[in-house]
Amino acid sequence: MATSWVVSAGTARASRWAKLKGKTVRIDFDGVYMDSTVWVNGHQLGNHPYGYSPFSYDITEYLKFGESNTITVKANHQTPSSRWYSGSGIGRDVDLVITDPVHVDRDGVVVTTPELSDSNKTQAKTHLKTVVTNKGNKDASVKVVQTVIPRGGTPEQAIARVESAATNIAAGASATVEQDAITTAAPELWTLDNPNLYTVRTEIKQEDRVVDSYDVDFGYRFFNFDANTGFSLNGEGMKLKGVCMHHDQAHSLRGHTRRPRAPGQTPQEHGVQLHPRHP
Repeated sequence: MATSWVVSAGTARASRWAKLKGKTVRIDFDGVYMDSTVWVNGHQLGNHPYGYSPFSYDITEYLKFGESNTITVKANHQTPSSRWYSGSGIGRDVDLVITDPVHVDRDGVVVTTPELSDSNKTQAKTHLKTVVTNKGNKDASVKVVQTVIPRGGTPEQAIARVESAATNIAAGASATVEQDAITTAAPELWTLDNPNLYTVRTEIKQEDRVVDSYDVDFGYRFFNFDANTGFSLNGEGMKLKGVCMHHDQAHSLRGHTRRPRAPGQTPQEHGVQLHPRHP
C-alpha cells in the first residue's frame, strides 16, 4: 500500500480568487487512482474510493475570497489492485468550474430524438431535459433558451431553437425543464463514415440577462435490434464489430485515444466500429 499527496496552493493567485466572490465554484475530477480524499483549506470535502470514475465537489463555502487557498488531494493506493500495475494519483483532467449561483447542473442537459426514424428524418423532434440549480440565497425566475447548431458552427446556422416559459426555482433548490425543439431543416445523420455532430447551446436567462451558457454535443441517429434481421443503424443493417480496450499507459491513467499509435493500429483501421474503454 502507498499513499501520495498533491497540494495546490493559490497564494500567487489571491487577487484572482477575490474576483470570484458571489460566484459558485466547483472542482471536477475525471479520476484519481485510488481511494481519494480531498480537502479545501483544511476542510474535508469527501472520499471517493473508485479510481476510474469521475466525481465533483462544490467548494464555494470553503474558499477565502481575496486570500490564498489550498486544495489537497490524497490518493491511498492499495494492493492487490485492478491489475499488475494500475498507476496511482491524479492522472486525468481536473477542472475548476465557475458559474453564477443560478446555472445548469453538472451533466444537466440530456438530449434525445425519440421520433427520428426512416419515415421521419426531416422535422426531427429534439427532446431536451435540463436541470437548473439555484445556489443563491433567494428565489430565481428563469427561462431556458436552447439552440441546436452544427458542431463548431454559429447561431446563424441554427436548425432548431426553443424557449421555455418562466420557471421559479427556490433558493437552494433545483428544477427540471423539459421542452422540444423541432428542426427547420433535415439534420445530417450520425453515421460510421460521417459522424456528424450538433451542439445544443443552453442559455439560462434571468430578467433577460444570460447568467449561464452550457454546450452539449450529440448526433442525430436511430437504431434498432430485431430478432430476425439483427442490428440496424439509421435503417441500414450492419454487423457489430468491436473490441474491449483497456486504457493504455497505466502509469498515467490516460485513455487509449491519447496514446500515439503506429499506422494501422487505430480501431477504425482494424475494421472495428465499437471500442468501449475498460478500466
